[in-house]
Amino acid sequence: MKFLRFCLLTLGLLSVLFTTAQKKPNIIFILADDLGYGELGCYGNTFNETPNLDRMAKEGMRFTQAYSAAPICSPARAGFITGQYPARVRITDFLGNEAPRYLDPAKYYTLNEALSDAGYRTGIIGKWHLDTKFSNPIGNAKQHGFDEVIGSETKYIADGDYFYPYDKISTYTTGAEGEYLTDRQFSDAVNFIERNKSVPFFLYVSLYAVHTVLDAPDHLVKKYRKKFDAKYGAGAAAKIYDDPENTRHEGQHKDNPYLAAMIESIDTGVGKVLAALKRLGLDENTLVVFFSDNGGVPSFANNAGLRLGKSWLYEGGIRESLITRWPSVIKKNSVSDAVVCGIDFYPTFLEMAGQKNKEGNILDGRSILDVFKGKKWERDTPLFWHYVSETGNWVPRMCTAVRKGNYKLLYFYASKRVELYNIAKDPSEENNIADSHPQIVQELLSTMEKWKQEVNAEEPNIHAVRKNNRKKT
Repeated sequence: MKFLRFCLLTLGLLSVLFTTAQKKPNIIFILADDLGYGELGCYGNTFNETPNLDRMAKEGMRFTQAYSAAPICSPARAGFITGQYPARVRITDFLGNEAPRYLDPAKYYTLNEALSDAGYRTGIIGKWHLDTKFSNPIGNAKQHGFDEVIGSETKYIADGDYFYPYDKISTYTTGAEGEYLTDRQFSDAVNFIERNKSVPFFLYVSLYAVHTVLDAPDHLVKKYRKKFDAKYGAGAAAKIYDDPENTRHEGQHKDNPYLAAMIESIDTGVGKVLAALKRLGLDENTLVVFFSDNGGVPSFANNAGLRLGKSWLYEGGIRESLITRWPSVIKKNSVSDAVVCGIDFYPTFLEMAGQKNKEGNILDGRSILDVFKGKKWERDTPLFWHYVSETGNWVPRMCTAVRKGNYKLLYFYASKRVELYNIAKDPSEENNIADSHPQIVQELLSTMEKWKQEVNAEEPNIHAVRKNNRKKT
């Protein structure tokens, strides 16, 4: 009898161990807002302090050619959550207050829904920005099937709402006076991990930082103002940032004390998430991804010498910092130059979960799981971007771009201008080689047109946008 009990106990223990070993990997996707390509220490920044993200890169993989699906927030998020090009989704610009467009739950099988069907507990903490009709919500995160929706905006939040009590996030009904929003988001992230430690989970931490208005706790701002003065001379920070009309704290400098303070808050939060995973024994079996929705604002963000930034299809607007950490799979201190995109995460996470794509669901992205595993991987299709804006002031930025191999072509609608760059040789896009490579131009223009027809891309009506903008002003 004792022997039988021993055998049963042993079998039970082996069963638990086997189940644990076979548990699907957890996924944490952390998305910064408007973070420039050159803002982190591991991407060459010497002013901002990002020790936790730098450590995450050393313990995982840093990407040098990772792209957002769009140069601006809403379409980039649509690309991530659907795995489709934003042009196909017909969300190609940011969704303003009471915008008529939204991500329709009846039409799209979102990433969180697919992972839920694979047995995952799903949660979003923070910015959704795929439905801004707050007076009559249609297509918000809850309607798209997230199990937990925490701290998502309940009013249009473009100008920031960084300290408690929050005006634009009414779901946060409690909090300490002066609590910083980024700190709150990461505290909620740790709580979500603790609550769901026994099941596979997908957590989308969608930050509101570092979107303007720039703002951060006083002690951090003071720290970086002091650092700024030490670098550029006594009183330099006051001269640039204390203009009463500069209420957004933007300045015109690549080192920005307010931006640096916001980035440190993000970095501290990432450190807390990594520590929680370690403490709970989830470290080895959890993929943590750090990414940005688009590039930084050109006038003050550090995009590491890439051309322009947010709302432009030049590299500064779409090439992003991407760090991935998954100790049981990703080799430490890896650097990948694979050309990857925000639309690739959906099929990647599906493959990680052992889940096939739903029949009839379109995925434009490609799984990059082999990249994580250190295997040879090359993009087998071109990448496309399509930026159509309804904002008249941004008409010159309306553009479609394609990257195939090392060549990237941009077509600007207002000026009918074609630009061609060899990104491998000229990542800053300083030398337009369109005139000297007419065959490549024609090939890529043809490829672009075929793609636009395939996804039914919306053609911009330049005249109507300008006319409508004049009426508004």
